[in-house]
Amino acid sequence: MRDWAGSLKAFVDELRRRRVFRVAVVFLVVGWVLIQVAGTTFAPLGLPDWTFKLVIVLVALSFVLACALAWTYDLTTRGIERTPPAPQSIAVPAPVEVSAAPEASVAILPFTDLSERHDQDYFCEGLAEEILNALASISGMRVASRTSSFRFRGSDTDARDIGRALNVAAIMEGSVRKAGDHVRVTAQLIDAGNGYHLWSENFDRRLEDIFAIQEEIARSVARALRVTLQKPDVLDIGRNAPRDVRAYEFYLRGRQMQALKSTVTWLSAPEMFRRAIELDPGYAQAHAGLADSLVGLLLWRLVRPDSVLDEAKAAAARALALAPDLAEAHVAHANTLSLAGENEAATAAFERAIALNSELYEAHYYFARHCFAHGMYERAIEEFEEAHRTRPDEFQALTLGANAADSMGDGQRAIGLAKRALEHALEEAHLDPENGRARYLAAGLQVRLGDIEAGKRNAEAALRMRPDDFGTLYNGACVYAQIGEYDRAMDLLDRAVDTGQGFRDWIDHDHDFDGVRQLPRFKEIVARLDAADRS
Repeated sequence: MRDWAGSLKAFVDELRRRRVFRVAVVFLVVGWVLIQVAGTTFAPLGLPDWTFKLVIVLVALSFVLACALAWTYDLTTRGIERTPPAPQSIAVPAPVEVSAAPEASVAILPFTDLSERHDQDYFCEGLAEEILNALASISGMRVASRTSSFRFRGSDTDARDIGRALNVAAIMEGSVRKAGDHVRVTAQLIDAGNGYHLWSENFDRRLEDIFAIQEEIARSVARALRVTLQKPDVLDIGRNAPRDVRAYEFYLRGRQMQALKSTVTWLSAPEMFRRAIELDPGYAQAHAGLADSLVGLLLWRLVRPDSVLDEAKAAAARALALAPDLAEAHVAHANTLSLAGENEAATAAFERAIALNSELYEAHYYFARHCFAHGMYERAIEEFEEAHRTRPDEFQALTLGANAADSMGDGQRAIGLAKRALEHALEEAHLDPENGRARYLAAGLQVRLGDIEAGKRNAEAALRMRPDDFGTLYNGACVYAQIGEYDRAMDLLDRAVDTGQGFRDWIDHDHDFDGVRQLPRFKEIVARLDAADRS
């Protein structure tokens, strides 16, 4: 009954948002006037009785048409436009039979910005993400990934529904009001089973105390969920804090730009870390962030190696010198070594990062990519599965693990990994219909598993969302190459290469293109990549 009432309320709210009620009232008034005029004038004019009935029928039909048009279109200052979908609407999957959420599991929602100018989104996100990462480093604690939990930003979705969607036992949410050098943080932990508060607290402090606030919140969440800290310093969030809190704000801006995953923001992120370093040269995490952001540009071929690789290596080395036990710094250092071709040193750096923090997703994920690129397929699969273990609601690590299993000729293992990855990718696409990456990776997995039509639908959905994105175009080409629609595959690959991204060795090792390697058009596209690499 509650679900039915909720659905009815949501429908009524949508009618109100689309101004259907307003149109209905206006039309009823106008229609009533027309009927009254017809009733008083048609007889004196000698018109037959059926004409009056016709007016009533036409008014009724027009009423239905007007309401339908009001639902679909808006009359704006720019003319008639299609009504946009409801903003920040969060689709929660229909209830299904799932296993009970682990007791020590939580989703950290982004904090709400209550500052006067409402310009602190980056700070609110960063505050939540720092707490999320700290809790995720606790052995035995299951924390929903940033991607999964942050989609509920600004949503009025009930905590119990979020808990079911993310399969967690508790939800943490809060708000931030920042003014000058003062900050007020409100945090509350909600039982996702019954909707009641487990813990809540307000913090009124100076801005420089933000790391202490984050640590207090993380420790309170751990206590409420009855988690034992095996390492006392695991939640010491402030151990690498900068001396200048302004540097921290630029650091958070850089991290937010990286998380947005667009070419424009990725290209802008390094400058945020550089400004943080200018304010506080001893800020290790800013140096690690700079190295990470430059590595990302290199991995997606947004810049040439000779323009930023040396800077990335220097930033990673500086981060290590400042904080030898910072796992993130070892990951950044390992990625730069891998890009520089120093494979053994890169492997050692990745392994050191994992030894320092075995719950760090990035350490396992990028180590797995390094192993995959150098033919160490068995180790790659192991690390991709470890990455997935630290973030059980994500799908890309298992997807790449399936590719590694293919490369080593273990088809049965590849199918098993692909099935697991598809389950998570479809769930992600269902929760976030605008997630193009989830769509195109799900498409490739569906085609691999024999569901051709579903794969094509998801590929086309992703292409509509991100028609000029390299990753979307490239993976769309992979989908159509697998199903034998080679003209469509070459069109998409051609457009992908035209973006200026991608590497020849990606295509050389991508089994999805095995069926098109001898096509003249494929060879021409690859030749363009070779020319770009030489220029």
